[in-house]
Amino acid sequence: MEQLPANCNILLLNIGKMVKDSDSYIREHPLLCSGCSATCSKLNQINDSKTWTCVFCAAENPLSNDNIFKIREEGDELYSGDPLLENEYSFGNQSMIIFCIDISGSMSVTTELSQDQSNDYNIVYKSRMEAVKSALDQTLDILHKQHCEKRVALVTFSDQVKLYGDGLKEPLVLQDTELLDPDHLKSQGEDQPLPRPLSETLHALKEKIHCLEESGATALGPAALVSIAIASKSPGSKVIICTDGRANTDLGNLEDISEEYAYQSSKLYYSNLGDLALQHSVVVSVVTIEGTNCRLPELGQLADKTGGKVNIVHPLKLADEFQSILEEDIIATNVKLKVFLPLTMYFLYEGDQQSVLEKSFGSVTSDTVLSTEFNIYSSKIKEVLRFSQLPIQLHLTYTLPDGRSRWRILSLRRPVTNDCSTALESIDLSVLQIHSVQFSARLAMEGYVSEARNVALELKALIDMVMRHEKYEAPDVVYEDWENSMAPIYEDLQEYMKEDSSGKTEQDSHREVPVVKTFSDEMATMIFHMKRAKNKVLSKLGN
Repeated sequence: MEQLPANCNILLLNIGKMVKDSDSYIREHPLLCSGCSATCSKLNQINDSKTWTCVFCAAENPLSNDNIFKIREEGDELYSGDPLLENEYSFGNQSMIIFCIDISGSMSVTTELSQDQSNDYNIVYKSRMEAVKSALDQTLDILHKQHCEKRVALVTFSDQVKLYGDGLKEPLVLQDTELLDPDHLKSQGEDQPLPRPLSETLHALKEKIHCLEESGATALGPAALVSIAIASKSPGSKVIICTDGRANTDLGNLEDISEEYAYQSSKLYYSNLGDLALQHSVVVSVVTIEGTNCRLPELGQLADKTGGKVNIVHPLKLADEFQSILEEDIIATNVKLKVFLPLTMYFLYEGDQQSVLEKSFGSVTSDTVLSTEFNIYSSKIKEVLRFSQLPIQLHLTYTLPDGRSRWRILSLRRPVTNDCSTALESIDLSVLQIHSVQFSARLAMEGYVSEARNVALELKALIDMVMRHEKYEAPDVVYEDWENSMAPIYEDLQEYMKEDSSGKTEQDSHREVPVVKTFSDEMATMIFHMKRAKNKVLSKLGN
């Protein structure tokens, strides 16, 4: 039989489903390997009840009579976390919603209303600012009705950054040189008091919103930092950035980026902001307005790193978008994953070729998914094929809404084969399709553009092979729906690569200009959406 055209060693994890609670958790902590920190489980070999050998790093570990009872036969173990950390990471009613709103001069641009969009036949146009005010007004009303205990704060930015907080006090105004100092901005955000519940602040917030007026530049970079700093005090908080233009003040400038050093500096700034939000389990979403250019390839990193959304929205649809963001319930914070493979294997495109993968998610929802690939060192293939199965262990630590922490450990064995027919029969098509969308999109946004397209084409060939397999039956619409979702990778990326190479001069050949820098907001948004692809998005792909 012909060789498989793509790597089918795929790890697709539904992190949201792995987060769980139970009264039957184990209080004692498991035995950890001294070499790699994997845990002793049913996967391990016990040597005369005196030592146990780690199946992942081959280290021998002592085993006393007191510890032998800790070896579990179950492949799924749930442990209680460190009670000393539980208060530190508790969320729930303490979490905040921070609206970080652009009120720069460009927000005065108007949109023509159709007759069914206007309640008053005399109103023909509506400015972006008016649309944002209306959307905030509707969103606050819904929040007050459904979750009046929520804590909401308002931050606005133009050539100043104003911290209104919960609206009960006069805003703190940050301006001029203050907007150049990240440490000062961060401390000002952290020093803000916890907003009162919306049941006490609704009218004050609405009054502040109704008085907003557009003017000045777009100090988005400083405002994003302040908003994340405010939210960082309460894990599980959300920041919603709404803007209609590029950040154009010094810190995080996305307008003057023709020089590569300026571009890389601003890109790093937003990447670091994403890391700060991730560290404190803050979810950042970015909403921009149709017909604008906001440099979403860079700004969107904030959402991509933290599990938030990136969307381009018509001004009159802003309320729906805000509501969609707020409806995604956070089920756990401080979420960290560790995956162990044998030393004969390594993870692809995860930095150095390592057999251990570590990921931080911050906050997760029930739909949070991770997809990645692994492979076998070519020099170790014969060694691997001596076994019919190979071990894998997953460690997931997380904090529940009430502050209790959990540590879930899954210990599994998976079959090994070098027979293409056997491998083909065991492939789950829906997993392969979701992985192809997520993984290739991730590679593209990380700058591996040609690799993204190559991986996508290889996986497409593998999916074609699965579809032709005599044991597989599925309607053509399943394939067509998936193939359409991959168009940005198959077709659009190729066009960007052509434009990038055709526009180069002799001088350009000595310096690489990242293809990602040439992405439009629409292209970046599409790829960010693909990175979040799952059954809910690819609704026709099957379960």
